[in-house]
Parts: sequence; C-alpha cells; structure tokens
Amino acid sequence: MMRLLKVWVFLLLNSIVTTSVIWAQTAEGGGVYIRNNGKLINSIVTRNYAVTGFGIAGDGGEIINSTINENYYLKTSIVNPGDIFFDDGVVYTPQYDGNGNLIFPEGYNASNVIGVCFWSNTNNNYMEGRSWIVAVDQSSVKVKWCPNGMTGGSGYNPIDIPGLFNFSNAEAALMDYGGKENTLLIVNEPGFVQNPPKSYALTINNCAAKYCYEYKRQAGEEAKWFLPSLGQLRVLDEVLTLVNQVMTKLGKTTISDMYWSSNERSRNEAWAYYFPHTSQQPANKSKSSNYKVRPISIISHN
Repeated sequence: MMRLLKVWVFLLLNSIVTTSVIWAQTAEGGGVYIRNNGKLINSIVTRNYAVTGFGIAGDGGEIINSTINENYYLKTSIVNPGDIFFDDGVVYTPQYDGNGNLIFPEGYNASNVIGVCFWSNTNNNYMEGRSWIVAVDQSSVKVKWCPNGMTGGSGYNPIDIPGLFNFSNAEAALMDYGGKENTLLIVNEPGFVQNPPKSYALTINNCAAKYCYEYKRQAGEEAKWFLPSLGQLRVLDEVLTLVNQVMTKLGKTTISDMYWSSNERSRNEAWAYYFPHTSQQPANKSKSSNYKVRPISIISHN
C-alpha cells in the first residue's frame, strides 16, 4: 500500500471564521472541521493531511469564498521503520516478489528513493517530529569531524563549538536526540576562518556536519539533512537489520563500522558510534580522525 506524506500547513488570508470551526484536525478534515452551522470565509486551506476527509470535513456549515487545495487523504498517519521515502514526498511500505526483489509502484524505481524510516513517533511527541529517516547514501570517503579552526599556533587546533554541550561520557551523550540543532551550531560557527591563505572553511570533505547539512540541499534552501546525534544513532542501531535489508534491496551501501555523531566531548574530541553495537561502545575520538558519515532527516508536524 502506498501512502502519501506531505508537510501540512494552513494559511489564512483575510480570514473571517465564525464559531464552531475547529482547526488542525488529523482524524477528520485535515485542516478544518465545521460543525453547528459554522462558517469558513475568505480562507485558504492547503497541504493538510487527514485520516478521513480532504482538508475540510464536518456535519454542517458553510464555506464562502475559500480555496481548498493540495490536501491529502491518508489511511494512516503513522510511518513505520523500514518504509522508504521517494524524492517527491511519497512514502511506500516495501513489498517483495517471490524472489525477494523489491516491487516498486508504477513510475518509481530505486533511483527515486532518498531515505529509509528508522523511527516513528508513536507517542505524538511534536518536538521530535513525526519520523526520522536515514539517507540511502553516505560520504564516499571518511571525513573529519571538523577542520582546524584556529589561525594561531601550530598543529591541529579545532574549535570547542559554543552552545554545543560537551558530554564527558557515552551514557549521557546517548540521551541526546538533537542532531538537527547540533548540526546548525557546528556549520554556523563563525570561528572557522573563511579567508585565505589560512583557510579553515568548512567543506563537505573536511567536516561531517557540513557534509550532512549540504546533502541534497539546493541553493537558497534550508538544510533538510543533518548529522545525527549519538542518541539518534543508537535508535538507528535498534532497527539496523531491517534498515540494512532495505538498503541491500535498493543496491545501496549498508550501515556498518564507525560513524561520526554530532556530539562533542571536548575541544579536541567528539563522539563516534560503532554499527552494529556489540562490545564496542560509543567512543570519544579526535576530531581529526576520519570516519563514515550518514545524514538523517526529520519529518516534522509543521
């Protein structure tokens, strides 16, 4: 079964809304549910999703001079680990033929897949988004956590990123799920020198967070992908067998060995995670070390 997933918002332009109109329904109507002869006037209801209804539903009311478009019907609002995301926003639960080959919906193939779900927000926690997906691709070469960031002195002198908490032990770092926020702190750090001859500017080849931040980002767009936190990597590890099964069917590189997280330990060290988790615990490594990098993305509620 193919399921559409779109970010949903509603915009009000010069709106007049009478009583008995309820906004932001996900069970019925998506954007608006009208009851008790309520009225929706001079409004735009767009890009909402709902289990039943298409943008507007209700048991009685009136719609006047309003535009209702691009609202989607979903039989379920839950995305499950192992589901794949296409580049147009469509979500698909993998199905296989008798030989174990992945069956694609009409009009799609492996080249359209951008990520695989590894966490679903069944607890309705809006702060952490609706689901997390891991990219089907990773860095082609191993990458440093960050480049040298100091103009003075000699040797490797990375920056202790202001605002990025330094976790002294793995147990504490594993409780952090803020890969998006961590990544933004790293790539926006002004201490990385931008001017030659001493150029320590961040690039996708010398900074794990920058690689993820720029992954599939078009000029002028906000980043959609981020360097996962240690806690997010642990969540990925919990469904690693399922995710790697899908990666294999897609002909993509599976997830194994050591990957950078977006968590610092100190000015000189950051945390890395080993897949699959066995006797090797998350390790604090020099930021100059080169490890694999795999971006994740957060599908949010708004």
